[in-house]
Amino acid sequence: MVNRFVLCGCFWMMVLFCLPIISEGQESLGKISCICIDAGHGGSDPGAIQGAYKEKNITLAVALKLGKLIEKAYPDIKIVYTRKTDVAVDLWERGKIANNAKAQLFISIHVNKFSKSSVRGVETYVLGLHKSEASLQVAMQENEAIHYEKDYSVKYDGFDPKKAESYIMFNFMKNSYLVNSMRLASSVQKELVANTRMPDREVRQAGFVVLMNVGMPSILVETGFISNPSDRALLISSSGQDKLARSIFNAFKAYKNVMEKNSVMLTKVESSSTEEVAGNEDYFYAIQVASSTKPIKDARYLKLREKVKELKGDGRYRYYIGVTKKYSEALEFQANVRRKIKDCFIIAVSNGKIIPVSEARKLEAKN
Repeated sequence: MVNRFVLCGCFWMMVLFCLPIISEGQESLGKISCICIDAGHGGSDPGAIQGAYKEKNITLAVALKLGKLIEKAYPDIKIVYTRKTDVAVDLWERGKIANNAKAQLFISIHVNKFSKSSVRGVETYVLGLHKSEASLQVAMQENEAIHYEKDYSVKYDGFDPKKAESYIMFNFMKNSYLVNSMRLASSVQKELVANTRMPDREVRQAGFVVLMNVGMPSILVETGFISNPSDRALLISSSGQDKLARSIFNAFKAYKNVMEKNSVMLTKVESSSTEEVAGNEDYFYAIQVASSTKPIKDARYLKLREKVKELKGDGRYRYYIGVTKKYSEALEFQANVRRKIKDCFIIAVSNGKIIPVSEARKLEAKN
């Protein structure tokens, strides 16, 4: 038993380190050009069942309706689907589809079920450690889809969605996209409650396998309880599915507007190559305000008077302001910058490369 979970832990730690590493809230900047829509379950995996109604059919209908709404409103945005027909797609593969398409959002659509038919409502999830038994139960229910996959016990290295101890790995996870995932999830939840009049079961965190290897802001939407007569009536009707799709679309539109409305051209970005920095100073502190795998042509939230400098290295472009050789000054400057950019943070640079701030403080102490 112990050995199995040690192996399981090793597997998931490998997963974590293989995920794209990026500063929380500082995803690649620019306009949203591609999103991935995931219709939960499919093929041999029906998902939640109530009588003749199956989750896989409801999620597919809502996903396709959502895609059409986005395509009509934003023809320049590429829509990628994990499935467009009744086929089985492994949970792990769904994230790969989004990553390979370089999507900037991942929206997974699902339907809930509970043993008591009186329970109803909508809830929206982001990846994280469950904070309630109810959230854990939902994650367990959705993660059971791996049982429909070939060689699932080998593929997921002993992970058992039915056992609470399997979820210990989420204690070690850091969701690098939590800020924007929560932003989108909150908007989706608000729209769903307003448009469907279904009870608000709030935004929650839980360990969904489908979200684990997604390298972008991602959410999982539980659109209602198929086990509840009132929710089910909405879920199975075309008009109800239209409301669900429209709600998620409205939330996406609001999210897109917020993320792009403050975009400003960086009229002057001073590029600091490794050679330039190395020749000027041995180390310095600065405030990182943005980060991207590609050069930034425009930036969100950056209504800054200071000249923004660019540092290339380790496959990333980092953008910073407030160069100083004193940590105390960096702290003070960071506090001021956070009034505009909440997730800015202090970085330390030596000879053109990022170093631990603690190492820079040792260098500072010697001077």
